[in-house]
Amino acid sequence: MFQLSRFAALAVGLTLVSGCGLIDPDIADFDLSLPEKEIVVDTSTWQLTDDATMPAIDCTESAGICSLGITELCGADGICFGTCNEAKTCDVKVLVNLWHSFDLAREKPELQEIEGQPLVSITVNSIAYKVTENTMNVATPEMTVYVAPEGVMSPGDPGAEAIGTLPPIPAGTTIEGQDVVLTENGRERLAAYMKSYSQPFNIIVGTDVDIQAGDEVPTGTLTAVVMVTAVAGI
Repeated sequence: MFQLSRFAALAVGLTLVSGCGLIDPDIADFDLSLPEKEIVVDTSTWQLTDDATMPAIDCTESAGICSLGITELCGADGICFGTCNEAKTCDVKVLVNLWHSFDLAREKPELQEIEGQPLVSITVNSIAYKVTENTMNVATPEMTVYVAPEGVMSPGDPGAEAIGTLPPIPAGTTIEGQDVVLTENGRERLAAYMKSYSQPFNIIVGTDVDIQAGDEVPTGTLTAVVMVTAVAGI
């Protein structure tokens, strides 16, 4: 499975400081940042068939054959599903579910200097990503980025809120830096979680990989980092 080896990765900025890393009390606004966290897409965890191309399973007699036959094509329990298409062969769908947890209060000791004071405002200036390694033999599909409470780790959970998408990434391509395509309220949704910095939250990256009979079987890995810059006000 794509493992945010687990998404995507974040940099959110806390650097305007005084002395030995303390927040300057005369500065009302400061950058807020998190260490970068990699998301690693590793197709070896999908346990797909060793064939170079996806074999055909005939589902003419019954669509239920795909549910049974999928074990021949994908050994990763719970992330692969089979459906019967119009050509009466089984399609394979691999569910991608990558996530990282962020705990601003713990990961940024500088926040301890405000002694639990609430953040008056959070402005998310940019959300971008870079791809540092890519040995995939096929393009990755569009991936959706979500923000969610700490206990939510699946894109399908009602508590996961979409904040943007990563466009398809061509096979073997690395990217120095590119903006995430944000949803209408993407910045505000992320800012709301960051503002409540005492509560950990998750960033999730999810997508579906659809493979049909005759398609090249995905192999390789992709490593990416999602970078967020923001300003906090106290």
